[in-house]
Amino acid sequence: MARTRNQENYDAAREKLLETGQQLFRQKSFSETGINDVLTQAGVAKGSFYHYFDSKEAFGIAVAHRYSEAQVDFARQILSDRSTPPLARLRNFFESARSDMAHRGFGEGCLMCNLTTELADEIPAFQSELKDNWAGLSAEIATCLRETDLSAIGLSHLSAEEAADWLLNAWSGALTRMKAAGDDGPLNLFLKSVFKTGV
Repeated sequence: MARTRNQENYDAAREKLLETGQQLFRQKSFSETGINDVLTQAGVAKGSFYHYFDSKEAFGIAVAHRYSEAQVDFARQILSDRSTPPLARLRNFFESARSDMAHRGFGEGCLMCNLTTELADEIPAFQSELKDNWAGLSAEIATCLRETDLSAIGLSHLSAEEAADWLLNAWSGALTRMKAAGDDGPLNLFLKSVFKTGV
């Protein structure tokens, strides 16, 4: 029993570190977040960090992976709901993401966008992780797009996979502009442009 309890405590502390890292990376950045900042906010004993992660880089990659898994699960729940027409699912996905950004005051942005901008061209291991993360999210969107006529969103000249990538490229650009604007104007323009209706 003690062994099971120790494993549960280990897993809980590791998850708390990842959750805290995700919050701090969004609020500040990877480079501006120190290991002691994470340990202090997480309430995990100082000096124990390396029981869980080999380095700050390994920790950052684990945070990115955790965030990506949550994003892909979130996308899959909405985009695979066949009780709703495909384009409505697609819009629901982006609308839900916009609502999450509103909840955060439009200031923190998307962690995948932030880490990609900050680290993808500097640390090869991050580049590989982030590339896989974007591909996973794009694949969920492409699966939904295969069920509809892409001409409805002006993308009939693209394959479902290309259309999914284009939508993510445009959305991530809107998220970057959102941080500068401090409001959802760029996100609303994206929604109007893609779905041809007001927000």
